Amino acid sequence: MKKPVIAAATALLLASTLAACGRTETTSPATPTAVQSPANLPPITLSPEVNELIDGATVPADAFLQMAGVGNMFEIQAGTIASEKSNNPDVRAYGREMVEDHGMMGLELNSKASIAGSTYTVPVTLDAKHQAMIDQLEAASAEEFDQLYIEMMRQSHKDTYELLNAMADRGSLANFNEFAEDNKEMVLEHLNEANDLAGQLMSENMGDNATM
Repeated sequence: MKKPVIAAATALLLASTLAACGRTETTSPATPTAVQSPANLPPITLSPEVNELIDGATVPADAFLQMAGVGNMFEIQAGTIASEKSNNPDVRAYGREMVEDHGMMGLELNSKASIAGSTYTVPVTLDAKHQAMIDQLEAASAEEFDQLYIEMMRQSHKDTYELLNAMADRGSLANFNEFAEDNKEMVLEHLNEANDLAGQLMSENMGDNATM
């Protein structure tokens, strides 16, 4: 008479185990919700022009479009240079990621601007500030390139993330508010990756100095 009881208990235990395994398998990786940075890295200060734009009660759509368009174009051009010029495989991979992700982001921004009407035009050339940064990257030596590029990426993605975050919360045009909401988490991920690379480069430089 004990056998049916044992079999039932075994079946119940097996069902509980399978259910637990099922719960484990469906767990998805956490989405980044905050800036993550190695403790030894200097903090990033928001660029004055971005701070001024997002400081008001609303973020004007036309100014957002110009700033977001130039920033996105800069990420693509800088990423192209990094993917070809860096001697560090991680930096090259990051550059390729920027070209791919910001290329898609640029297509979405163009689409949103087109829907918004002829008043809104995505910029097709860099402003003087970002062109000077591209010139710096192109002129940099192999020894100084990686650190220069990654610090630019930290600053650029900090600026873009805060811009998108503000536009998503209180932008003046729904099309661009949706664009900002759609892309801010990706840009935050890029920022955290740049912070990780900056910490890695700092550690490598400290190791090189210690062996000299």
